[in-house]
Amino acid sequence: MLNSSNSKDESLKIRVNLTEGNYLVQAIINNNKNNEDNVTVKAQGRRVMAVKTISKILDNVEFTVNIANNELVLDFYSNQSLIKDIGIKKVDDVTVIYIAGDSTVCDQEKEPFTGWGQIIPCFFTSNVAIANYAYSGRSTKSFIEEGRLDNIINRIREGDYLFIQFGHNDQKEDSRHTEPYSTYKEMLKVYIDKAREKGAIPVLITPMHRRFFNENGKIINTLGQYPDAMRQLAKEENVFLIDLNEKSERLFNYYGPDGTKKLFIYASPGKYSDYPNDIEDNTHFSEFGAYEIARIVAKEIKNKIVLLKSYIKL
Repeated sequence: MLNSSNSKDESLKIRVNLTEGNYLVQAIINNNKNNEDNVTVKAQGRRVMAVKTISKILDNVEFTVNIANNELVLDFYSNQSLIKDIGIKKVDDVTVIYIAGDSTVCDQEKEPFTGWGQIIPCFFTSNVAIANYAYSGRSTKSFIEEGRLDNIINRIREGDYLFIQFGHNDQKEDSRHTEPYSTYKEMLKVYIDKAREKGAIPVLITPMHRRFFNENGKIINTLGQYPDAMRQLAKEENVFLIDLNEKSERLFNYYGPDGTKKLFIYASPGKYSDYPNDIEDNTHFSEFGAYEIARIVAKEIKNKIVLLKSYIKL
């Protein structure tokens, strides 16, 4: 069953009852005024699937969505364009990138919080689907203990990828805690081994920095030895490594103490209905910040993972 609706905040919302899986979405955009119009398409709430400038009367938008429930939700945002036609069909021949991680990666439900995992789909062609299983507050250990890794392994297939980013919560002094060069590495190896048992390809991603600067305006490492421990394991296990820790340091130093505020969550009271008080969060990203982090990840994929290179839109 397909339902659509309009509101003051969105051009068009479409809901379709479907079974779990990967779905190719092909939409024809009709730009009535025959001039440039930016079109953004989001799925399952706030997952960015496509960002495109429509400069012709008709143009196409195409992407693949992974859904883990029984409904596909699409939001088409634009100033003047209309959807002329849309096709949705289940596909089984796409590569799926599964993501295991924490709140810096997950599909955040409420604005302005945004994980890079919900932005990364827009950097891929329709040959790839992103299955983001990251969940807020989880460490390498708690993600496994809660059965979240098993949820991935029960679905992952030969030739798929498992992207793994943890560290922020592994350093917490509670039941989630792991030690960098012992239990942290041991937990990460569980992810690697389970992925390889299914014929999938593991990819380690070092945790990005938080927004903390020293008196000279340079990023301070608040993640201790966890990034180095992951780098060490990647060499030992011959696993692809995306060093987001190192890349985020460059990015944050480039923006500086003031400029990075637009990458993270800084908002005045009442700006967002779910947060009546002001927000100053130096760990989690705004949509713009998540986009910048996702773009780094996409560039690293293009540079390091040959089999995915041709599917990156950069």
